[in-house]
Amino acid sequence: MLKLTKTIMLFIGTLLLGLTGAARADYVTLDGKPVTQGQMLIADAGLAKLQASTAVPTPTDQFILRQTAAEVEITGVVARVRLRQVFENPYDERLETIYVFPMPENAAVDAYSFRIGEKVIKGVVKKKEEARKEYEQAKQEGRKAGLLEQERPDIFTQSLVNIPPRATVVANIEYVHTLKIDGAHYLFSFPMVVAPRYIPGQPVARGNVGRGWANDTDQVPDASKITPQYIPPGMRAGHDIDVTVKIDAGLPIQAITGVTHELAIHKGSETTATVSLKNGPVIPNKDFVLEYKVGGQSTMLAAMTHKGEGEDGFFSIVIQPKHSVERQEVAPRDIVLLLDISGSMDGTPIGQLRGFAEHILGTLNPQDRFNIVAFNNDLDSFASQYLQATPENIANGQGFIRALRSSGGTEMLPAIRQVLKPASEEENRHAYVIIVTDALVGNDAPILNHLNQPQFGRFRIYPVAMGSAPNDYLIQRAAEIGRGFSMRIANEDNAVEIAKRFAAKISYPIMTDLAIDWGQLKVKDLLPEPLPDLYADRPLVLIGRYEKSGAAKVKLTGNISGQKVVSEFDLDLPASETAHDSLPVLWARARIRQLTNKEIGNISNATQEKITALGLTHQIVTDYTSFIAVERDIPGDLSRNLRTEPVLLAIPEGMDHLFNDTTQAQGQPIFAQTPHNAPVMAQAEARPQVSAPPTAVGTPSRTNSGGSRGLGGGGSVGGVSILLSVLLLGVRSATIILNRKKKYN
Repeated sequence: MLKLTKTIMLFIGTLLLGLTGAARADYVTLDGKPVTQGQMLIADAGLAKLQASTAVPTPTDQFILRQTAAEVEITGVVARVRLRQVFENPYDERLETIYVFPMPENAAVDAYSFRIGEKVIKGVVKKKEEARKEYEQAKQEGRKAGLLEQERPDIFTQSLVNIPPRATVVANIEYVHTLKIDGAHYLFSFPMVVAPRYIPGQPVARGNVGRGWANDTDQVPDASKITPQYIPPGMRAGHDIDVTVKIDAGLPIQAITGVTHELAIHKGSETTATVSLKNGPVIPNKDFVLEYKVGGQSTMLAAMTHKGEGEDGFFSIVIQPKHSVERQEVAPRDIVLLLDISGSMDGTPIGQLRGFAEHILGTLNPQDRFNIVAFNNDLDSFASQYLQATPENIANGQGFIRALRSSGGTEMLPAIRQVLKPASEEENRHAYVIIVTDALVGNDAPILNHLNQPQFGRFRIYPVAMGSAPNDYLIQRAAEIGRGFSMRIANEDNAVEIAKRFAAKISYPIMTDLAIDWGQLKVKDLLPEPLPDLYADRPLVLIGRYEKSGAAKVKLTGNISGQKVVSEFDLDLPASETAHDSLPVLWARARIRQLTNKEIGNISNATQEKITALGLTHQIVTDYTSFIAVERDIPGDLSRNLRTEPVLLAIPEGMDHLFNDTTQAQGQPIFAQTPHNAPVMAQAEARPQVSAPPTAVGTPSRTNSGGSRGLGGGGSVGGVSILLSVLLLGVRSATIILNRKKKYN
């Protein structure tokens, strides 16, 4: 027996020694292939290529992007942002650099240029394929060129090529967008980093279309374009971002709050202020979020117009209907809390999720029904059906929420399919789906397409964005398509306070059936169309065109709990107005949004042509148009070799756990939360209480009946998990051998 025990211990020790000496601490090997939590599967040859191409650079050649500055001017509800990005070529060869960076999901990018030395090369918007062709030609001819492309409404790629050795290039980008408004609170957000996306699906047969860390899949065919590389954990990004915001609110500013960063605030007057970062430039590892509160009680919060000579005019108005509604008028509701417990939610977000969700349950009315569904790679339902909102059921539901832990991938689409069911004949109640998530997935289009199906018309969708850099495109479009609204909980926020604001909004009846009587005004192409429903303290933001000048009293009518509500305001559309020249591009962007939402996930050729025409006419970047800037008057220089290097991004705040040890793969972090083409073995290790075998990747996840809420720790398989697995294997082997010995003795 002693001899057998020594043999077993020697066997385990040999395995442990082999792991520490020869294997990586961040993956296990099956058939010669490393497997991580979820997707990131790299064959040996691919790993060698990755190691060779992404070895830790020296400080001088790692940081190509040296500085970013954002100058923001807010007028009323519109923000004009001017970005200045400084790139340096630290090499002795010509350089092509590729930078994947975020923008607000409703931004209209309408200006692009780059400067090298004293020379400025201005960009022009062309069809996407034409712009790419011109860029590639300039690349071959040795001419300096810049290309700005849209990958998602909130993810853009800038490529600069033929930067001379040791030279500096300054890129200038401008965009405009409207602010988010919640009652008297105005929210401005400046995203700084593209956070890692979870990429579901099976790899496609063709090669990747981009240079990112993820392979393209059948669910995310452009995954390699939206998965940029990151600075290794423990290393600092090579550039900082400085932000200055000038506010002209048009109404008295009562308070200014830096949600995510400390601010230096200088009040110019009752309605103006200048805001900057208190401690100077910061690491670009999270969104910059600024909120300010204004005074005033008028129905018309803002009105802007622009009209050139002989052209149609453009206008934008913000209306806050005045009405009084009692809370007890709310009809019985079915409420589902759909909670993201994937690895990217680890740390501060999962704690805030629990606090938010617990409070929401505590605000339900006795006549309400509810359920809770937590999701990562699996689905975990609190109950098999809606439960009445009794004190006992609510207390049990809050206990379920408190036990949630984060781990695994973000299989959001199966979770939404599970929750959204066509209504039966007896189900005529309002149904609210509150999705608490960072939305860091790559399959935005299939998710939005599913939400857009007419058979789910009884459901209203309320996404709540979590974390330092959430997927704002998916959050905002889900709310828009689902006829709900969204809210944001940053890492610095008080989740319970935001839950109180959220609960108050859904506790009051909604104004529906909105219509506008423009009187004698000749208004056309009004957006959004159809008019959305209005929630308590949520204004109606409209943008449209008009043919000729005039003034009229405009009536907005709506329906609240069967009662007609009327709001009136005066509107003057001038014959000429040179100010607010951003309105035409804002209208074009809103029109593109309308066209896209109608066919989300399956855009027809006819719609693509309409979007292309809008992009070319208004000179803005779209899915089908890009900015191209080429130096044409100086011969190209091919005397030096050309090398291509990406701009490495800072790891988003709070997400270091999603990346593997910096000592592995010669310093290259591997994001370990993507599921395609790898067995979901790591999930069984991260969640050992799930006894059933892991489901094959790409198949619908099952619904567990409780208890399988993960052990936390993010998305990667660390050394501790591997050692535990080996030890368990050794113990199991020892038990079998001892049992057999006893049997035959």
